Amino acid sequence: MRLKTIFFFVAMDIVYGGNLSGTKDFKWPHRVAAGQNSNPKASLPASATNTQNPNDRTISPRESLSRITVPEGFQVALFAAEPHVAQPIAMAFDDRGRLWVAECYSHPHWKATGHDRILIFSDNDGDGEFDARKIFWDRGNYLTGLALGHGGVWICNTPNLMFIPDRDRDDVPDGPPEILLDGWEKKNHNNVLNNLNWGPDGWLYGSIGNDQKSLVGKPGTPQEKRTEISRGIWRFHPQTKNFEVVALGAVNPWGLDFDDWGQAFFTNCVLAHLWHVVPGAYYQRREYETDNPFAYSRIDTVADHLHWGDGHWTNSRHGGPEHSVAGGGHAHTGAMIYLGDNWPDRYRNTFFTGNIHGNRINNDQLVRFRSGYVGRHRPDFLMGNHAWFRCLWQKYGPDGGVFIGDWHDFGECHDSDGSHRTSGRIYKITYGPVKPIGQIDLAQESDSELVNYQLHHNDWYVRHARRILHERSIAGRNLAEVQCGLRRIFAGHDDVTRKLRALWALYVTGGASESFLVEQLSHPNEHIRSWSIRLLGDRAVPSTDAIDRFTALATNDPSAMVRLQLASTLQRLPLEIRWSMAHGLVSHTEDAGDQNIPHMIWYAIEPAIASDTTRALQLLRQSQLPLVRKHIAHRIAGQLDALVQFLTETESTTVQADVLAGMLKGLRGRRNLRPPDNWPALARRLAESPHVEIQRQASHLGLLLNHQASVQSLQQTALDRESPFEARENALRALAEQGTPGQEQIFLALLHDKHLGSAALRGLATYDLEDIPHSVLKLFPRFDASTKSTAIDLLASRPVFALALLDAVESGVVNRAEISVVTARQINSLKNDVVRQRLKEVWGEVRQTAADKRDLIAKYKHLLNGAYLADADPRRGRLVYDQACGKCHRLFGQGGQIGPDLTGSNRKNLHYVLEHSLDPSAVVGKDYQLTTVHLENGRTVNGIVVSRTNERLVMQTIDEQVVVSTNDIDETEESDVSMMPEGLLEKMSRSAIRDLIAYLASPEQVPLSQSDEAKADKP
Repeated sequence: MRLKTIFFFVAMDIVYGGNLSGTKDFKWPHRVAAGQNSNPKASLPASATNTQNPNDRTISPRESLSRITVPEGFQVALFAAEPHVAQPIAMAFDDRGRLWVAECYSHPHWKATGHDRILIFSDNDGDGEFDARKIFWDRGNYLTGLALGHGGVWICNTPNLMFIPDRDRDDVPDGPPEILLDGWEKKNHNNVLNNLNWGPDGWLYGSIGNDQKSLVGKPGTPQEKRTEISRGIWRFHPQTKNFEVVALGAVNPWGLDFDDWGQAFFTNCVLAHLWHVVPGAYYQRREYETDNPFAYSRIDTVADHLHWGDGHWTNSRHGGPEHSVAGGGHAHTGAMIYLGDNWPDRYRNTFFTGNIHGNRINNDQLVRFRSGYVGRHRPDFLMGNHAWFRCLWQKYGPDGGVFIGDWHDFGECHDSDGSHRTSGRIYKITYGPVKPIGQIDLAQESDSELVNYQLHHNDWYVRHARRILHERSIAGRNLAEVQCGLRRIFAGHDDVTRKLRALWALYVTGGASESFLVEQLSHPNEHIRSWSIRLLGDRAVPSTDAIDRFTALATNDPSAMVRLQLASTLQRLPLEIRWSMAHGLVSHTEDAGDQNIPHMIWYAIEPAIASDTTRALQLLRQSQLPLVRKHIAHRIAGQLDALVQFLTETESTTVQADVLAGMLKGLRGRRNLRPPDNWPALARRLAESPHVEIQRQASHLGLLLNHQASVQSLQQTALDRESPFEARENALRALAEQGTPGQEQIFLALLHDKHLGSAALRGLATYDLEDIPHSVLKLFPRFDASTKSTAIDLLASRPVFALALLDAVESGVVNRAEISVVTARQINSLKNDVVRQRLKEVWGEVRQTAADKRDLIAKYKHLLNGAYLADADPRRGRLVYDQACGKCHRLFGQGGQIGPDLTGSNRKNLHYVLEHSLDPSAVVGKDYQLTTVHLENGRTVNGIVVSRTNERLVMQTIDEQVVVSTNDIDETEESDVSMMPEGLLEKMSRSAIRDLIAYLASPEQVPLSQSDEAKADKP
């Protein structure tokens, strides 16, 4: 052991008065039963202090234990705590029932080499407190997950998935770690490769939550052959070394487990917490993040509730009774579906996850619903009753007791004031008397004993025994008797969960042949049929017999679960094979409202749609699923003749509406479209439809097709003061987006309309006319604040417009303060030397990104000292924020969405705020990087790319979403510069900066009075 490590533990031993031997001499003799709780206002011992904030103080392990409350009949024991464990981020059991714990000291700063550790804890007498402790390995770097099996330890060690061999099982690595996969992204230190869990199919499952895309592959794999993944679930096979993406999406998956039927569920750390794993799914994720431009729609959480109360989700970080009643907060870690044999049956197959802000463990009931599940809120299971309680993982062990890891730190992942390095606790929760299990080692059990373990009530034995049988199969052992025993269980047991266990064990040992699995497609139980489809789909290409059976099931199977698995497996089959199965799947009217099936069918059939319009229309005609109809029309929207003919032959107004909706989305942003010959007749027919929505859709489609009657109709609606406002606004927006020549007079005529002025200004952005700046600036003083902002964006989009704007600033028509740093950078990007010089004269210089901003940060840190900040006015700071930041960022549920939501950022940390304000491009996510598009008509658009196809580019600017036809683009510049501009603070007065910093540090929204605006300093 290194000297530094020894010093560390000696120091901690002095602080806590513990015994560092880690043997039987050391015990934590304190337990707490249900309902016992000490006075939370009692004085706290000075036992441990945050390394960067001496005011953050925790309590002793003994006190923490006494505060925990659990339901009646449960007991909580302190299994281990500092100095014997710190920063426990993941854990796993070995075949001897020992607990292996990963300690992560790296967070939140990734380094080339680290000292994260793997510890081994033993409880030889089964009393819930460790007796012995070993250090297995201490060279980890961002160690966030581990699993045991197949001759060693599998670890998430960003940027690598690694394997540490220990084939002789002596608790000493046989050699250095082997890198199995590299390329995992490490730029976002809170959202990395994490959690490992063996699936019933023999694969190793894991999670990743990084918004940056990882390019994963075996070391040395060329970039073009690597697998791309950002947020989602993946798996890796221990024998073939194949890596696969299982599902994509959510925000930060952190924890995954399987129920009695082999269904996987994962925890999402941010926002909605519970998700059902459907292989091939695309789940909801943050806005503007894309992993497949043709997914079009995504599957949502299965939870029917949220764990925070009223208001914006980030408000739960500050507590409050409304959030506590709901579940404690929005951030969750760890996933456990209890399948042990110690807790009462009412907890079996229920879902547990740690709630960071609520300092507790939530519990959900998993209820079958249609093809999948619904997660329903149950009473919270455990309350930590202390602000430092941070449960990151939960696992049941060989005696059925549950171990939970408490990271034990103040704050959360978004705080960067230095994670507390010396604290950590592990608790064990049991119910009533615990049956002693004695010394065990499943790896030494006979084959027949491992088969019998498939019937054990505690799934801990089932999983370990199945994995050991898998290892023996890979090693070449003859398992014919094993397979016979498993078949007897499969055929003879009445409980379908036991049949499934036998099926999975047969599969991993090579005893589930294709003919055997095909035979099970006729099994009366939906779970058996579903898993047989899945396992058949995991093979290279199923046989013709299997495909024929799949096709028949797609049409005739009464189970939505089976149809969901068919849709999932469809993605793994050759494109040519998918059509016949898809026809069967889309024929089920009962699946129209299903939360999964329509999405999964689309994800599978989309790659084939664009290449075969004839078959696509046949599928469209047969589909009883509105979502599939809309998406097909969206994907083949360019096939105008075929789709117009389809609409001509269609009598169903429901189908018409779906197809029109899809076409409008697919044709958005396209130019110079030719209307088919039969369009005028169809347009007249649709205009007479009794459904107002179809009339509106038809007129908008006619506009895209340059059909004069449709164009005139929209123009009349926009100008008609008697028409409903919503109809006028929709018409004007459609006209503005299309930008047809000759319509500029309509937009100019509506500039004075206080309700439609902003929409008219956006419409003028397409036109390069000398009259536009004059007309806009003439009315500028009469505009409200929002319309003024839109007007400035318009005038900053072209060199001639920008010169007129700068002249207006100089003459006082436009207040200089209304030209934000963002607008100045937009003007600077116009590539016109005259404009740039004029900008410098009138407004100031736009400084480009510098390599080193340390001096500037130091300057403002010195200015914004405690004494100066004491006089800050957060209310005035809110006004400064609204003008300087609010168009791009949301805070407390208000503001723009082009940049990251600031509510959850480390706003109280002055260095953090200054670093991101003064040097915003130092660390910027790809989804917030600046793209500048120069159009052939002279307009320049700055923003972030929302989606990109061969036909169009959708960009989010500060003020609006702009759809650009790729044919109209002259040049595109992609930059590693953040959308957030530099120089933001340098354009403000000192008092304005002070007030802004104070407002940003506010724990909740600051109310405004009517006199605030008059008092506020302007930036």
